[in-house]
Amino acid sequence: MPEALDEKILSLLQNSEGGSMLQSALSRALDLGSKELTRSLAKLEKRGIVKRKPFKDGGRRGYQIILLRKRPKVDLKDVVWTSCLTCPDIERCGKGQPVSPEMCSKLTAAVRSEYSRLLALGEIKDAH
Repeated sequence: MPEALDEKILSLLQNSEGGSMLQSALSRALDLGSKELTRSLAKLEKRGIVKRKPFKDGGRRGYQIILLRKRPKVDLKDVVWTSCLTCPDIERCGKGQPVSPEMCSKLTAAVRSEYSRLLALGEIKDAH
């Protein structure tokens, strides 16, 4: 259970504005008491994943929780359109291998197709 709590904390911080939140906001978002949350945050801080910075707003005191190690925001959902996931040559693919991403016509076609799709949806602007 503690690992699940750590993952929830890290997920909230990862998706927050600037990778930080007030400890009180984390407590509300997780519907947790301060004791359990403080224990998890202390463990994460000891591992160098978060930093607890004292925070003072008027008469109120608390902690700003800052995520130090952000995960890349790449999810499998983001790349399922690539031909790599179903390619029979995936085992032989890589730099210096018989098949490489730099020379793959299937990957080039998939990237062009996705670029055109996103351009048509207005999600990106033409780089030209």
